[in-house]
Amino acid sequence: MNIGIHSVSSQSGGAYLVDMIKQGHVVYGYARTSHHGVEFVETVNQQGGIYLIRPDHNRNDEASKFIPLGDCQIGHDLRSLIDHSDLLIIAHPSHYFIKTIKDLKEAGITEKRIPIVLSPSRTFAVPYLWEILGAGYPFVSFATCPYSCKTPHSGTVFIKRRKRNWVASLEGHFNHEHIDLLESLFPQAIFNNIPATTSIGNIGAVLHPAPYLLNYEVIKQAEFYEKVYNFYMDGIAANPEVAKALEDVDQVRLKIADTLGLQVFGLREDPRDNVWKGLIDKLRREEVRHADDVEDLRHIRHDHLVVISHAITSVQHWLDYTYGVRKIKGESLQKAIARTPTYQKNSIPQSRYIEEDIPTGIVPLLAIADRLDIDGAPLQRILEIYQAHHKNGSDHDWRDLEHFSTDYIVDYLTGKLSVINRRLPLQSGLISYPEVA
Repeated sequence: MNIGIHSVSSQSGGAYLVDMIKQGHVVYGYARTSHHGVEFVETVNQQGGIYLIRPDHNRNDEASKFIPLGDCQIGHDLRSLIDHSDLLIIAHPSHYFIKTIKDLKEAGITEKRIPIVLSPSRTFAVPYLWEILGAGYPFVSFATCPYSCKTPHSGTVFIKRRKRNWVASLEGHFNHEHIDLLESLFPQAIFNNIPATTSIGNIGAVLHPAPYLLNYEVIKQAEFYEKVYNFYMDGIAANPEVAKALEDVDQVRLKIADTLGLQVFGLREDPRDNVWKGLIDKLRREEVRHADDVEDLRHIRHDHLVVISHAITSVQHWLDYTYGVRKIKGESLQKAIARTPTYQKNSIPQSRYIEEDIPTGIVPLLAIADRLDIDGAPLQRILEIYQAHHKNGSDHDWRDLEHFSTDYIVDYLTGKLSVINRRLPLQSGLISYPEVA
């Protein structure tokens, strides 16, 4: 299969490159002609490949090794990226999507109409991109990046972990061939045609901006003195006020989903913890039975998570199925964060937590809440703190939804604007869950 990766020099771009090559696909990796992009392309081409670094004792016992380019290419030519690709992955932060899509249109992507993967899309990206490429252009919105990764040096990628499963919404007009290609390329993904699952299911909008902005002075002081500041442990687990603000932001998100008629787990008025426990306990029993077979585990997890992939979950429920941090009835988010092993390791605050997650998370979620007459005060508070420190940048994809009607917003989020020429599992987001004791 011919795969294009836009922004191959990014952290996730390098991870995609490694895995696509290992799977036997022929890749064209595009990098901008920035200093970093040029350095990456020159290094990888000189080496003839990229170094994959893996942690010791990782789940698959995968060794660090050099991955040769083979027939793949790395360069700066957008037209070559388009001509080469049967599918295109955009692997950069979502607030740069509009510029990238305009560049791709100028380079001729509408002539091929190949599906574009947004990794991840954050909230309400696709309607803005349809305004550039035309209504119905096929976009795949990932709810999350499939990798926890970084680039220690040019020409290397460190993949800390690959996410076993994630949700992706198909937005636009998709045919059988598109879906077959996607399912073959991303067997871990659970596809649906409900954009709300990725737009309202934007966990980054909850976890990133509020802790960064409410701890802003402390974070900047730590940067100045080059001190270690653990974003999750110091900023949330040790700070009850911040953790409470996160819960309030999360509840606005869940109320939006509930108002749209979607299934919700974790809403204060109706948390549905017994239903959740039944679903997750069943999954865990199967995982224990097949603990020695990684491939079986992937399929088991995929099949069990299909039923909740059409729901919007609280951060605590998300921690449960993403990181295995069991949901405890009545426990605060502060304590759940403190129990999350991956957060207990040093996690450095990143500027993208506000540069990306304010314009593509807090802003559109607040706009949707306003349209649906939901109290968005917790989101407004975070936005006001941001505006006290920053002005809207012209390069930001500021998704305020001003020129979209309320009917359009609701129709988009509930999947009425997409045409999927093949039935997907549990296609409707308005499904019922069996009550499990």
